[in-house]
Amino acid sequence: MTLRSRLLTVAAAATIALGVSAPIAQASPTDELGFTGGAAFLTLDDATLNNELGAGREIGASWVRVVVNWAAIETTPGVFDWGNTDRVINAARAQGYSVLAVLGGTPGWAQGGIASPLPGAVPLDAGTFGTFAGAAAAHLGDRVDSYEVWNEPNIPTFFAPVDAVRYTSLLRAAYPAIHKADPGATVLSAGLATTMNVGAWTVAPVTFLQQMYAAGAGGFMDAVALHPYTFPFTVENDPNGQWAQVDQAYGTMMANGDGGKKIWITELGAPTGNSPMAVTEDAQAAIIGSSLSKASSLPYIGPVFVHSLRDSGLDPADAEQNYGLLRFDFSHKPAFGVVRGS
Repeated sequence: MTLRSRLLTVAAAATIALGVSAPIAQASPTDELGFTGGAAFLTLDDATLNNELGAGREIGASWVRVVVNWAAIETTPGVFDWGNTDRVINAARAQGYSVLAVLGGTPGWAQGGIASPLPGAVPLDAGTFGTFAGAAAAHLGDRVDSYEVWNEPNIPTFFAPVDAVRYTSLLRAAYPAIHKADPGATVLSAGLATTMNVGAWTVAPVTFLQQMYAAGAGGFMDAVALHPYTFPFTVENDPNGQWAQVDQAYGTMMANGDGGKKIWITELGAPTGNSPMAVTEDAQAAIIGSSLSKASSLPYIGPVFVHSLRDSGLDPADAEQNYGLLRFDFSHKPAFGVVRGS
């Protein structure tokens, strides 16, 4: 089944699940579907990893998003351990995937010599990150041609303190280093989290992107990445207008001369389980279907990645463990069938 046909089925399933008039996609400029497993891919044994990758092919995915964790790879300056990263990327390539490599994480020595790397900490010197980004592109070679520079720098979970100027310095260091090693690479800015402007604590994605351009990000990204989560609502019923921010982000790109570039959706989805953030499994299917249908209707959208393929754990009270289209035991949630188009 083609992606266009699958997205038409997805939209219809969302309509049935919600009992509302979800728009059916009239075109499919989003011609590639992917999924993300976050850092969890790096912890899976070979058999489980290959089973997950196989399940991804069942839904028609051609892309997989893999974390390339600087903190784990270069624990000592200039000494690289690519073993686990190679294992995951080689497995993905063997099953026919294109790989989006997310460059992030900061080793303790790059944080000022602390013994244990702190989550969300960023390197003191952007140049050290640029050197790593270039080394990653050189090592990964023709196995990877797409790179996402960091993850969600507009929230302190991944970038503390939140600072668009400082993030842009990392992007400006990484971009030329990656292109020097791989001139044909596509370099994305970091996927921006769905959040609001809350003082200096969190910055809404459109505001952050505007701040990036003001800091000189133009010319240092081949595409922009966003994470337009709408749960517990579908796109059509979302009172917060998260997908409106996608349109607004593209308007910001056009205003800065980047209207010819794409927005990649490097995460979208919804958690099930019984946490305060959770939705029902049927609602998850409708939300993901609605989001994919919307993405297919926008000509400036590039590849779209569902987060995530499989639940990472068994605790229903932990939202982070329950974003999967599959349950932890590989059984199918309704969303798996919606995305697969069955």
